[in-house]
Amino acid sequence: MFDKLGQLKDLWKLKSQVEEIKKRLDNMVIKADSPRHLFEITISGSQEIKEVKVESLVKNFTEAEIAEDLKAVINKAVRDSQAMAAQAMGGFGGMPQA
Repeated sequence: MFDKLGQLKDLWKLKSQVEEIKKRLDNMVIKADSPRHLFEITISGSQEIKEVKVESLVKNFTEAEIAEDLKAVINKAVRDSQAMAAQAMGGFGGMPQA
């Protein structure tokens, strides 16, 4: 009986820790700039796109160049947010720190 209560208490503590980490990740943001500086993406630690800026120079590039630049900045933003999240969660739940 007491063992079950202890497990429940541990579970409640874990839930609180997960909620705290999620809140921190939601509030962390990082900006990524594309290789040609046509796009800038702001992304949260929970990988939600917060803002996309498009440079007016975009009209001077081909569709293929624009697509390549956009793909590069999205991939960079996702990688950077994943690294930020891993660092924020460092060691949580027995996971090694990045």
